[in-house]
Amino acid sequence: MGVDIIVNIMIGGVTPPFGSMMFTGCSILKVKILDFVKEALPLLFALLVVLIILTYSETRVMFLPRLI
Repeated sequence: MGVDIIVNIMIGGVTPPFGSMMFTGCSILKVKILDFVKEALPLLFALLVVLIILTYSETRVMFLPRLI
């Protein structure tokens, strides 16, 4: 469940309107928010796919813990 929460925080951190990581990175690098969002879309898509796998596929997520 901890990994699930971290992935959710990552998605929330780089998406508007509460994207604290997005706003901080854009202000430091002097990049427009629209340009950042365009470049971050593949990352967001990958994070959503990982989140779906983590949420709905118990066997894949628990593979390594069960080996231990």
